[in-house]
Amino acid sequence: MKTAAKQRNNMITGLMAAALLLIVWSGYNLYQSEVQLIYMAVFLWIFTVVVLLWYGNKWIFDFLNLRVSWLSHPSKRFFLQLLISILYSLLCVNGSYYLFKVQTTLTAPTLSQLIVLNVYGLLFMIPVLLVNFSVYFMQQWKKAHVESNKLHEENLRTQVNSLRMQLDPHFLFNNLNVLSSLIEKDPLTAQDFLDKFADVYRYVLEFKKEELVPVSEELSFVDAYIYLLKKRFEEQLRIDISIPSDIAESFFIPPLSVQMLIENALKHNKLSAAAPLHIEAFIEDNKWLTVRNTFSPRADSKLKQSRTGLDNIRKRYAYLSERNIKIHQDESFFVVSLPLLEIEE
Repeated sequence: MKTAAKQRNNMITGLMAAALLLIVWSGYNLYQSEVQLIYMAVFLWIFTVVVLLWYGNKWIFDFLNLRVSWLSHPSKRFFLQLLISILYSLLCVNGSYYLFKVQTTLTAPTLSQLIVLNVYGLLFMIPVLLVNFSVYFMQQWKKAHVESNKLHEENLRTQVNSLRMQLDPHFLFNNLNVLSSLIEKDPLTAQDFLDKFADVYRYVLEFKKEELVPVSEELSFVDAYIYLLKKRFEEQLRIDISIPSDIAESFFIPPLSVQMLIENALKHNKLSAAAPLHIEAFIEDNKWLTVRNTFSPRADSKLKQSRTGLDNIRKRYAYLSERNIKIHQDESFFVVSLPLLEIEE
């Protein structure tokens, strides 16, 4: 948005500078020609009106940008800016004309002169304002189109990155080690572990191209994923998930998002049997799926790396919805809330 606004301002500033140079050049020629005072007054009046209209309407545009968004209230913003700009422009034209007329002729303008002035002023200002709006909307449309393409590409790249993270050799190696030890100690448990291991990879392969999945599908996958983690970390890890079944069936989230938050907590926090890492997942206000973990960062954990998974989730939500994730951190907990999305049929 800043780039588009800068380009727009640069273009209009260039046109404004050219117009002012033309006016100054014309005024200089009038001065050199020793014309009557009335013509110099007309020149100065035009110069004053142009400057007031340019800077005043620019201020109006910037002022309304902070208070009435084009995206949220397009009709309200259009008519409000059109009305304010016209009123301001007419006030500048009439006020400056009155002052110059009185100062140069010592007589106030007549009613007929003011009527003609306002009619011609409206005929000139309305097309200029509409052209200004059209240029702005074209720039915003182009910007939105470019951003949409970038977000789409980023979404595809994020899906590939998510898949790569799940197929990470360390994840595979660690779980194969656990499976190997279970085969000797407890063959029945080893079979259950292998089934859950297969469920994890089946989900990744099945939903890797999906943009959204039901919360229930994600939780079934997370259940298998948690089973593997608990066999590996045992008493060092506590995970509690409390999601009502009606919520799980009705709402959607990007695939692997909950798993990525759990993985992020494991990757960047200390855990031990004496001080286990506690992770909770629950619903807030029927609008958010919140994942909260105890905050005990590792000494070698880097903040930039810890944000990679969160950035992936944030970019996918930016592609899919106007709502975005919420992140909160204090001395005790690290909390991420994922918006629950609905699919219109």
